[in-house]
Amino acid sequence: MKRFYIVFLLLAISGGVFLFFSAKRAQAYCLTGAFLSDRPAKEDIEGFKNKYGKRPALIMVFVDWNHFVDEKVVEDIYSSGSVLFLTWEPWKAISREGIDYDGLLSGKWDGYIIDFAKRLKETDKPVFIRFAHEMNGNWYPWSGVKIGKDKYARIYRYVKDVFDKEQAGSVKWVFSVNWEDIPAENNHFALYYPGDGYVDYVGIDGYNWGNTRAWSRWMSFKDIFWERCAEAGARFKKPLLISEFSSTSSGGDKARWIKKAMRAIKGMRKVKGFVLFNVDKETDWSFPADGASGKGLKEQLEDDYFKERIFGLN
Repeated sequence: MKRFYIVFLLLAISGGVFLFFSAKRAQAYCLTGAFLSDRPAKEDIEGFKNKYGKRPALIMVFVDWNHFVDEKVVEDIYSSGSVLFLTWEPWKAISREGIDYDGLLSGKWDGYIIDFAKRLKETDKPVFIRFAHEMNGNWYPWSGVKIGKDKYARIYRYVKDVFDKEQAGSVKWVFSVNWEDIPAENNHFALYYPGDGYVDYVGIDGYNWGNTRAWSRWMSFKDIFWERCAEAGARFKKPLLISEFSSTSSGGDKARWIKKAMRAIKGMRKVKGFVLFNVDKETDWSFPADGASGKGLKEQLEDDYFKERIFGLN
């Protein structure tokens, strides 16, 4: 009888410990992420932390077809304690030409895709791949309005199947859409979904362009993301990512915008990470650390809800 009580006590204690850590892991959170430059270096990542108080858990890098991520960039990302968030674009970025998508489906690019899978597998670290993003827009050659929804889904599935054959299991696949379907007719983002077995996260991209374009207006973060995230969360039983977002300063109060954006994210519990564009590109997407918008960003990132490391990554 005494042995029974001892065993029962040990089981109760171990069960309590398990529940404690399970509860800790299940806590609501959002991974901090950023796009800092085309070739982010360790000093860029450390600079973000010095300016805003947290290291980005996710560092976005873009790579076009028939190229690989620079080894030094990969080394700097992981040695900083961050994770590669790879936007992989099936085109020639400089000329903006699409590749032969029928050729891809017939095996023309298998050697390149296999080599890519092996290289990422060798990192022995988690990697997020956002392949052929924003297909519900009309600006990329892989857009659904240009190649059709069926071919788009086949391309996505084909590439992931090659990765799976190479057992690149540490790769997490992000099906990433634009917040707005352009054009709207017969182009709903869900038409391009490749299937639950091919998606780990659903990503949504969106920007506040303010008054920088003839077609744009000042929009809050909620204006852009709230309804689409709710729709994606209900339609797909997958965690969500804000896979690109930022605001211009032209047309409104950028500091107020970022504060309200970060507060909104905390209310979107299915959103498990974001990638903030913090560069001057088409407009001033950056948040200068010595300015009101940068200070507002830092203030919001102080909340422990925003994480700078992925659980289990040293």
